[in-house]
Amino acid sequence: MPIGGGGWNGWISDPSVIPPNSANFFGSTAGVVVNERAALSLMAVASCIRVLGDAIAEIEWRQYRLEAGERVMEDPLPILTNPYADIDEADGRFRSVASLALGGNMYEHVIDRDKRGNTTMIELLNPSRVSCKMVDGMREYRAGGMSGPIIPTADLVHTPWIALAGGLVGLNPIEIGATSLGIALAANDYSSRWFGQGAHPTGVLSMKKPMLQPDMDRLKQKLLADHSGLAQSHVPIVLDADATWTQIGLSPEASQLLESRSFSRSELAGFYGVPPHLIGDTADNGGPWGKGLQEMVMGLAMFTLSGYTRRLKRSRSRLLPPGHFADLPLNDLFKTNSEMLAKLIAAMRMMSVGTPNEARKIIGLPPTQEQGSDSIFAPINSAHADFLNPTGAGVVGVTDDSGEDTDDPDAAALAAATAAPDQ
Repeated sequence: MPIGGGGWNGWISDPSVIPPNSANFFGSTAGVVVNERAALSLMAVASCIRVLGDAIAEIEWRQYRLEAGERVMEDPLPILTNPYADIDEADGRFRSVASLALGGNMYEHVIDRDKRGNTTMIELLNPSRVSCKMVDGMREYRAGGMSGPIIPTADLVHTPWIALAGGLVGLNPIEIGATSLGIALAANDYSSRWFGQGAHPTGVLSMKKPMLQPDMDRLKQKLLADHSGLAQSHVPIVLDADATWTQIGLSPEASQLLESRSFSRSELAGFYGVPPHLIGDTADNGGPWGKGLQEMVMGLAMFTLSGYTRRLKRSRSRLLPPGHFADLPLNDLFKTNSEMLAKLIAAMRMMSVGTPNEARKIIGLPPTQEQGSDSIFAPINSAHADFLNPTGAGVVGVTDDSGEDTDDPDAAALAAATAAPDQ
């Protein structure tokens, strides 16, 4: 049975489901509280989750079994293509990535099985609401905290993000990056207050005569009311004869605000293994990730996405019947331009490593039933012999000079021309 009314339903939109209503509060030396919701308020973190989740959700599941050490591809079972009761599979995969990237753990709860005991439906549980401890040498999982209902281990697939030796659950990425996240959150708060209040000390108002404290407070409130906020930031100050306004230059901290925010964005991109230019860092143009789109995607797939797909494949394979395995091939993401695609297909055919139908699949065309379309030795630039015969039966029974049968159309044409009956 489902736990908590559908697990991750409304994970983004329902505040009661997202921490900080959980116990995951992490302090930082920047003076702000760091948790999953606060981290998502940073555009760099939200963009990283979007890039990772959307990229992995784009890949199609494959299913195979092993026979004599070789992979035999199969049609994917519903547990791969439609495993959730209330969301589609791609959305569930995105949430799985978010669970690993923000919570450090992914919990897949089995809620239905067929008559053979094979899993047919699962739900994703919020990692912040699942607890784990050792009881009599066995792991005990509970939903909703230490006092919640016990989840049978046979009905739960637990996948950690980064786990230390002897650890029961994965480390929380938000806790690991609490310092960097705290600095970024503090910079966000500072900049929002800078523009929202607009009463930063850019000048000093001095009076020739001493003033009582109530008069100073009243003047201060008047100044704030007339000149604070973005809409009034350029309203001129009108002073009487006894008042003098002295302009103060921007502090180094204020002048370096944008540089600080840019550094935090690059640092968080590195934390999640996402190229900075993919999350809006315009100062980065690829760098070590490569200059071409395909090079950048290959770098992202090799060094970042592979870690998530490996965990997803392992967890979903545990839900398949014994002897069957799940796969998420990253080469589905390796899109390229038309020129490079043509060169790839030509090389595949020239080296006899791909069939015509496999080449058609690469460019999104349906397979053809023509003879030789599933053979890696099909001719590349010449027509098949059977295409020259209107009957489609091919040219057979023609012998060459050696007396052997041949299907060569040139030899057939020559034989037809020289074999005319005598008149």
